[in-house]
Amino acid sequence: MRKAAFSLLIMGEGIFLALICVGGAYYPGYDQSRQFISELGATGALTGPAVSWWGFLPSGLLITAFCLIAAFDMRRHLLSAVSLCLIAWYATDLIASAIYPCNFRCVPTAAGSVQLIHDLIGGTGYIAGLVGALLAGYAARHSQAAWLFRLGVACALVGAVGLSGLAAGIEYRGLSQRILELVIMIFLLSYGWAFANGRLVGIGDELA
Repeated sequence: MRKAAFSLLIMGEGIFLALICVGGAYYPGYDQSRQFISELGATGALTGPAVSWWGFLPSGLLITAFCLIAAFDMRRHLLSAVSLCLIAWYATDLIASAIYPCNFRCVPTAAGSVQLIHDLIGGTGYIAGLVGALLAGYAARHSQAAWLFRLGVACALVGAVGLSGLAAGIEYRGLSQRILELVIMIFLLSYGWAFANGRLVGIGDELA
């Protein structure tokens, strides 16, 4: 079950990377360093429908599924389960990006109800993802994957820098977002590997 769940995570992250690379290549004039990932699936974008329904939605569902399966498996270890649910909320941002796409070019001044929902889920999702990574690493500090604690702290700190860049609306907001996404992805894949290989406490394991 754990290895199957990890496979879902790998597929989800793979689809997410593909949509960024392929979607960006087909979006006329798209600048990865200056534009949001959500712009690839925005209303009116050439790549919008394909990126939303073949990229954001499946990747979000797969990553969320891994997080919830892992949280259920780790349910006797409350902090681990809670941290995974927080990361699952981060993953639902991808699902929301498909159902509630941002306006063309994700312009805040043209915000409507759909844009507001998109921004709300996205903003809270990033915060939840970073907090979840930090807590998941802390919860693993006495396991056979104690290194996840140091990784979680590092990812949370670097991710906070990326998040602050988004909040400040800097010119290279696309780069800030990708740094944020990358550190969460690195932590989640590392955690998933440890989970799949029995390095973490779960159902059927002895508590450390």
